[in-house]
Amino acid sequence: MTARRSRLRLVVGLGVVALVCVGLAAAANPVDGSVFGPVTSVSGSTFKVQTTQSPTGVSTVSVSSATVIDEQVAGTRGELKVGACVMANGQKGSKGAIAAVRITVFQPVNGKCTGSGGRPGGARPGTGTKRPPGPGNGKFANLGFAAGAISAVKGSTLTVRGQSGSTTVTVSGKTQIQEQKRVARSAIAVKSCVSVFGTSADGGVTVKAQRIEVSKATSSGCARPGFRRG
Repeated sequence: MTARRSRLRLVVGLGVVALVCVGLAAAANPVDGSVFGPVTSVSGSTFKVQTTQSPTGVSTVSVSSATVIDEQVAGTRGELKVGACVMANGQKGSKGAIAAVRITVFQPVNGKCTGSGGRPGGARPGTGTKRPPGPGNGKFANLGFAAGAISAVKGSTLTVRGQSGSTTVTVSGKTQIQEQKRVARSAIAVKSCVSVFGTSADGGVTVKAQRIEVSKATSSGCARPGFRRG
């Protein structure tokens, strides 16, 4: 009986060790995701972002020479021309056209309008899917989202061609137009807002940045979700 109990304890003990090892291995595997929030400090090639999703409330982000950094600035209607890469969101009409509340012009990646993918709280460019309620678009009951290249411009009407087809987007005097410009690492400063897309092996406590979008804080600050698994 004593020998059986000893073997049982040994088996159970080995099982616990195996489970712990599996858990540690899983935790060490980095996952894709994003953090968003205000920059609290900058030191060389790393900076800290305040975010509610990190277990510590802060993410430490590392930047490499391969990290793409864009800054969001005010744009003009002159940027809305054939070939430009855009993301538009607003109210979707009964015929599928979107009355744009916001249009963002972004840089192409490898010559294609597939950049800015995986941003928190939204669809990837070109999917043609609707975005969930968020800042600037929550007042509409029927939300529409389009992303891709502008294939035609006729007055205040744009045709945006994405991966799932073309969408008609109308622009008005109330449409907010933004542009993302490629910038250097020096654009990342304390109190600026950043969206960081990259990998993390600890739920967002530390993040290796693949892409960073920089913008200025508004009167409501930086209020978008923290690290999300991709």
